[in-house]
Amino acid sequence: MTERLVVLLSGQVVGHLDRETSGDDPTFSYTAEYVRSGGVALSAKLPIQKGAHPAKRVKPYLFGLLPENEDARTAWSDQLGVAVDDAFGILAAMGWDCPGAAQFCREEDLEELRTRGGEHQPVSETEIAERIRALADDQPSWTMPGEHWSLGGQQEKFALARIDGRWHTAHGSAATTHIVKPGIKQLHHQALVEHVTMEAASAVGVVVARSTFTRFDDQWAIVIDRFDRSLEAGRVLRTHQEDFAQACGRMPAHKHESRNGPGLMDMMRVITRESTGLLDDRLALADFVIINLVAGAPDGHAKNISLLRAPGLTRVAPLYDLATGLVYEARTVERSVALSIGGERIASRIRRHQLGKAAAVLGLDPELLMERVATLAETFPKAFEDALEGLTGSVPGAGEVAERTVPALKAHTRRILDRLGGPTEA
Repeated sequence: MTERLVVLLSGQVVGHLDRETSGDDPTFSYTAEYVRSGGVALSAKLPIQKGAHPAKRVKPYLFGLLPENEDARTAWSDQLGVAVDDAFGILAAMGWDCPGAAQFCREEDLEELRTRGGEHQPVSETEIAERIRALADDQPSWTMPGEHWSLGGQQEKFALARIDGRWHTAHGSAATTHIVKPGIKQLHHQALVEHVTMEAASAVGVVVARSTFTRFDDQWAIVIDRFDRSLEAGRVLRTHQEDFAQACGRMPAHKHESRNGPGLMDMMRVITRESTGLLDDRLALADFVIINLVAGAPDGHAKNISLLRAPGLTRVAPLYDLATGLVYEARTVERSVALSIGGERIASRIRRHQLGKAAAVLGLDPELLMERVATLAETFPKAFEDALEGLTGSVPGAGEVAERTVPALKAHTRRILDRLGGPTEA
């Protein structure tokens, strides 16, 4: 029996997902009206056109909206009575607040989705703390009863709305504004490390999502402002986004370049075709490459950089999920970068020659790229130290993170600066 989901962007019906049999991967078609007048494509891989986009193009975009965490997906599967790999079935129930401006629902639920848009319910810090503890206790489901949001990624997290200075859960089709991440349990103080890395990156001029390290009763978490959300007169508005794995048509399992994921050239092709501010986006992509190298951050893959889409505007979004791995033992955390630079991922092999090759891919002057690497390598360790100093004494673990990370970070960036010596073509 044919099944259909309505697809909306910013509250407007733009198309439909269709499949013939339960469990099949769906096709996607824009409505005739949206083909005539629409301005924002669902994905770079799903441009506005007449006729259906085939399932093989649709699948990476849909799966990019869902948790990669297998336990969370299994919990949803059990709760919803659908297969763990049935993106259509999951989004039918959980697709009312997805990354970006996309929403999904069955045709019979469309009116309910539209009329329940304002259901934000106040939640106390104690209740938020209980939710954080539930994640720590290996309870894998990321949503609570009545919630219909979905987030991609591997880390455990949940989404809330911050309105008029109070935290709210979002029900029905209500939009969330913040993402709460307690951190990776296997890595000590990981949420703090991520927040401080992001703060330091911002301090040296890299455009990143705003974050705070927040206590809810006795529980701490990094809280990230969603750059695909904005507040206007108390209403939460959505801006469309997609990550670069989706934009390149890769499944989440292939987000790493080393696992057949997008490389720098793939990302540049997307930017060249899609960007409405090409030079700035070349520089933004360069900063993504450089800050992951300088910070010793191993997780700079294609799902950790996104495009923001609005009518007449497609730009690289602020960076996110940036966390140094230098605080941890080398046997615990990957030491290479996820996105190769001039064909190299191991930091000790990335020199002027490799950076020159990356500059050519980016379409930038090699010396401009070298200068940016040098500037960030020179300033980032002090910015990291300053960010931690402001937390020491009030945040558990700040002193320990400083003691373990700052010396390693200084040594790491000194080696980067040393390797910048010599001609670009060497």
